[in-house]
Amino acid sequence: MATVEEKSKQGIGIGKILLIVFIVFFIIPMTILAAIYYTNENFKMEANKYLSKLPGAVGDYFENYPTKEEINNQIHLLANYLIKLDDNRAVDKLNLIKSKDQKAFNDIIKLMYKANSIKTKKILDSMRNNSMKTNLLKNILDQIEKEEDNEIISQAKYIESLSTIIAVNKIKSDIVQNKISYKDLAKIFENMDEEKAAELLRYIDSDVKDEILDDFTSIQARNSISMKINELKDKQLQLKNLSDIYSIESPANLVKILGNTKTYKMEELAEIYRNIGVLKTAQILSNLEDNKFIFELINSIKEKEILLKGKDTVTDDILKAIKVYRQFNNNVKELTAIYEKMDEKQIAELIKRMIRNSGKPVKYVLGNGNTISFTDEDIAINVLKSFNEKKVASILSYLDSNLSSEISKKLAIPVP
Repeated sequence: MATVEEKSKQGIGIGKILLIVFIVFFIIPMTILAAIYYTNENFKMEANKYLSKLPGAVGDYFENYPTKEEINNQIHLLANYLIKLDDNRAVDKLNLIKSKDQKAFNDIIKLMYKANSIKTKKILDSMRNNSMKTNLLKNILDQIEKEEDNEIISQAKYIESLSTIIAVNKIKSDIVQNKISYKDLAKIFENMDEEKAAELLRYIDSDVKDEILDDFTSIQARNSISMKINELKDKQLQLKNLSDIYSIESPANLVKILGNTKTYKMEELAEIYRNIGVLKTAQILSNLEDNKFIFELINSIKEKEILLKGKDTVTDDILKAIKVYRQFNNNVKELTAIYEKMDEKQIAELIKRMIRNSGKPVKYVLGNGNTISFTDEDIAINVLKSFNEKKVASILSYLDSNLSSEISKKLAIPVP
């Protein structure tokens, strides 16, 4: 007695045989017939006669299909009609026929040649010339598009090569003078390094920036650059918060942190300095001898001010204040060198006179309401700061207790 497994195998075997029979006796013949139907016009017409006798919608469809005689009559009518038209109209209609049915077009042309070979040749020449013109125009348009793309890439590279302030000013100027559209600007920014694009766009008016970003063809590029712009804004806020902390620290302590590019980049330093104020900036920089560093920093601060505020109102004051503080520091150094040669008692007497008989302060007025003022007392206190603690203690011992106590407190106070 056959097991379930054997019955199952027998069933599968019978199924395979039936499938093969179906493919061999139905699928393959039908495929061959379909190929002949669509490639052999005589067979197609003969088949349509029999298919039109089928019942229902299928028969109706093939019954309405034109016979070979009907198609030939239509072609003769069209050929006779076209040969009578003016050349331009004939060309238009023949182009339409050619685009829909190449065989019908060929048959019509043969009949037109028989009727009037000269006119038919003229019509075909016109069709050929129009086709050549179309291809020529397309080639020209393609060339123009390629040149425009190359120009966009060239402009992107050029703007990338400019400093930030020059690039931003150029873009703003071109927009105001209608030299460039937002759409073309979007293409330029899309062909830039994303970091550079974000750096420039952050300094452009918000409405203009949004217009440019909206015209990006790449959503990915737009989102990426927008994200980088936000990162730059966050970084700017972080540096502003650091500036608030540094603004209350001693200038002498800040020289090591803000007097070089070891801790911060030049651009970051510019952002910090422009937020800690003119006087604090000048106090720190007056203690530096690296004029190249100061020059680069001042230029960077100037650029930041112009980019963010439209004009620079601080760097001139910073330079003036640096000069004032350096002169003060030089005066202190000169006096310190002289006092170093004296004994503590003599120094104490001179310090006492400078503090007790301190005259009116010397004032230096800067722009934006900033003022620097120094007195003899300020010089005396800073001279004492130049000595070591042991020497200062010895000097103070020669002063009365009230003055000694007063000076001790002021020694912890930064330069005004």
